[in-house]
Amino acid sequence: MNYDNVVNLIVEEIYKKLNNNEVPNKPKAVLLWEDNQAKFDMLNNEFDIMNFDKNVKSCEILIVSKLCMRGLCNLALGNSTSDEERFILKMLMKGKKVYILDEGIEYKRYKETAPKALYNKYLAYEDELKKFGIEIIKDLNCITSKKNNFIQNEEVKKDDCKTEIFKMDDEFSLDLKNKKLISESDLRKPQMNGVKSIIVSKKSIITPLATDFIRIHHLKLKRI
Repeated sequence: MNYDNVVNLIVEEIYKKLNNNEVPNKPKAVLLWEDNQAKFDMLNNEFDIMNFDKNVKSCEILIVSKLCMRGLCNLALGNSTSDEERFILKMLMKGKKVYILDEGIEYKRYKETAPKALYNKYLAYEDELKKFGIEIIKDLNCITSKKNNFIQNEEVKKDDCKTEIFKMDDEFSLDLKNKKLISESDLRKPQMNGVKSIIVSKKSIITPLATDFIRIHHLKLKRI
């Protein structure tokens, strides 16, 4: 088999997989103080779920399953006495999303018995966390409903890959200047009928098969 054809086939296959999102790139979600990871299975389709350990350096979202009264006080004051608390504060400083499950907040268990002044003190600490951007949630669906917050970059990439055909100087042109890699499949489209020129970026890479397609169909190649 011709070496150039082998290279073209490999490039085309990689390109197809990238376009079909077959290469997983899910946002990382870290769980804190949670022994039963199975109850978070509903998030597996949207996030790469993992439990916290000292080797974890960052994540896109952080889910705090349980929060004791001491931890609540520490975080509200910007202090930390454990690796977990330090990680929470670090993620907040990095602008990451932090969620705390309402059912896991310890002080709320004592609402009926705690002195009102003391209970309100912890309530005020909780309000401080909210000011930091932490969200207290009662349902994991609150996280999945905000999926768009974590895939904005992917949406931008998809928008960048959009193509457009327009008429300029009495001829139709295919605008591919937002694509980094131009393959033959980008050119073999029904809307190519009547197209006389291809516009690409100066940094775009054109595969050999795409180059042959342009030559065979007498298309003008414009780099801008």
